[in-house]
Amino acid sequence: MSKKIMIIAGEASGDLYGGQLVKALFEKDPNLEIFGVGGDNMKSAGMELFYHVDQMAIIGFIEVVKHFRFIKNVFYHLLAVLKKRKPDIVVLIDYPGFNLRFAKKAKKHGAKIFYFIAPQVWAWGQGRAPKMAKYIDKMGVIFDFEVPFFSKFGLDTEFVGHPLVEKLKTVKTRQEFFNDENLDMEKPLLGLFPGSRKQEIEKLLPAMLQTAQTIKSKHPNIQVAVSKAPTISLQHLNQFLNTFPDIKIISGESYDLMKYSSAAIVTSGTATLEMACWHTPYIIIYRVSTLSYLIGKKVIKIKNIGLANVVAGKELVKEFIQHDAVPEKMAPEVEKLLFDAKYREDLVSSLKTINQKLGSAGAIKRTSEIIINML
Repeated sequence: MSKKIMIIAGEASGDLYGGQLVKALFEKDPNLEIFGVGGDNMKSAGMELFYHVDQMAIIGFIEVVKHFRFIKNVFYHLLAVLKKRKPDIVVLIDYPGFNLRFAKKAKKHGAKIFYFIAPQVWAWGQGRAPKMAKYIDKMGVIFDFEVPFFSKFGLDTEFVGHPLVEKLKTVKTRQEFFNDENLDMEKPLLGLFPGSRKQEIEKLLPAMLQTAQTIKSKHPNIQVAVSKAPTISLQHLNQFLNTFPDIKIISGESYDLMKYSSAAIVTSGTATLEMACWHTPYIIIYRVSTLSYLIGKKVIKIKNIGLANVVAGKELVKEFIQHDAVPEKMAPEVEKLLFDAKYREDLVSSLKTINQKLGSAGAIKRTSEIIINML
């Protein structure tokens, strides 16, 4: 009889790693039955989807409240699926607001729980860690400092390394990229990375574009390009770019843009860590609704929110959060990153230390082996 695995990944980054994980699991056992929540990557790897990440990617406390009924319906439907199909293991990928609650309920129904990419409770709720130990059987964590943190609460925790280490590959050479996108290799390139959710695009892209325009008014030779995430339609992106005809849209080559940009503006999230690994100078931007921000400020217990800064244990990259995420504050910093050689070099040198803290290649393989052993 085939073994059953239920996986829940509620965001684009979770789907990306989830797709690799599903593929690795099927390579180890082609007869597995894998189902749950994911995106196109997990589906194409052979997983049966009940809900797509596009439906689940909601950010901010107030935004979650607005979508509470839908989330509640999804939660109880998935619980019903769990009771009916009785998976041998439930694999939860990141997405803590939903997944921690689901883990608790699933455990009461006798499910074995493995958590991949741990909830960042060291940042926003250390009191949750002892409770997590009661309903999570094992965790595969992607930052080395998480092992001692979770272990002290009795959680069986293993450092698998960060999956992005092995997927940081460009599609094209620098010359190919610039030629294909009709860009000039002799001119500075500013990359804009507004995120993978519609909410992020709407709240952050206008400020990014205005910042780029401010710099371009002083330095007409700079080129600007926006990275389009697979989860964002070209039509949605074009709504914001109608008045910026000179700005390029880059699809399917985000790592090329990260590596070949002279500097960048990046939405807080996994992309800030990816950018650090390419050693490209950048700033971090983040903004949610005012009420969500005020609640978050009360909850978050660490000084910085950018993952590169969290991993480094100090602020390497400047963060522009909420009311600071405005062109008049961001433009001077980006300008320094573009044109102040010494300032650029110092940041690049600091960013090189990040790679060492993320472990070696093979995170997905190690994670799949843990899951198979738990089966």
